[in-house]
Amino acid sequence: MEVGELWAYRTSRDSGVFHEAAVLAIGDKRPVRVRIELLHDQWQGERRWVAPSRLEVRWEDRHDYVQLDRRTREVAAWDPPRLDRRTAEHVFITLVPLEIAEFNADSAGTTTVHDVPALAQLTGLAQDDIRTAPAFMQDQELLVPWPTTESIGRAVAARYPHKLLTEIEQEEREANVRLLRGVMLVDENGDEHDLSPEDARARFEQRQKPYLDKLRDWIGVERADDLLERRDLLIRLGSVAAIATEALDALEPSQKRIVSKLRTQLDEAMTGVTALPPSGSGGQPPPPTPEAVPEV
Repeated sequence: MEVGELWAYRTSRDSGVFHEAAVLAIGDKRPVRVRIELLHDQWQGERRWVAPSRLEVRWEDRHDYVQLDRRTREVAAWDPPRLDRRTAEHVFITLVPLEIAEFNADSAGTTTVHDVPALAQLTGLAQDDIRTAPAFMQDQELLVPWPTTESIGRAVAARYPHKLLTEIEQEEREANVRLLRGVMLVDENGDEHDLSPEDARARFEQRQKPYLDKLRDWIGVERADDLLERRDLLIRLGSVAAIATEALDALEPSQKRIVSKLRTQLDEAMTGVTALPPSGSGGQPPPPTPEAVPEV
């Protein structure tokens, strides 16, 4: 960048309008600033100091740059909820090979497709559907918007659900223990905090359950029952188990043998008790065979 050059400048990153600006001076302090004059009559010779990064392309080379910027802004016009983006990222990482497509993990939920035919074969979607506007090609890669990202994620999750279901069921098994017995948490300072079964349930319903339900929704498998239908019974059962454990802790110093026996009996009594309702197909057709799961 030199004094006298003409560059394309826009008043904000959110704007799609570029203005012709002449470089008047380049500062010698850190951070470096550039003195420009906006040349269009509407600016009446206005001058300002700006960061060099705000001068994005030489004015004479602006046409291709502005067109690319417009297309990129059109693809990034969506603002999907964070939960949906988190779901998309997990599905792509788990089921879509990187050489085929990558979820960009941006706030707009865009995806870069490296191999459209391979992605169509993987998902069962038509290539034209993957390429639907405002998607566009850039450097032999296809940039697609959130609606296409979601279609890709839902299609591949429904086709190859087994890896996702295995992860969901593992998380639910671990949550089940916390919902019945409570859990010990360690904060960033190393301090331990007891989380009661009631608090563990609230934490699960607020943080984990929406995400696991969203994954099931993308797979096309819903729960047969709602978790809250058995809230009262499970809270009481968890409280009884907690009281029994506390009583055994108090007795252990003087009655180690009988406490050991009672702990075993308590564990056996709680085995198979689940705080989570059974999963059901929700009227959906059965998933494909495990052999169809792609290797990632």
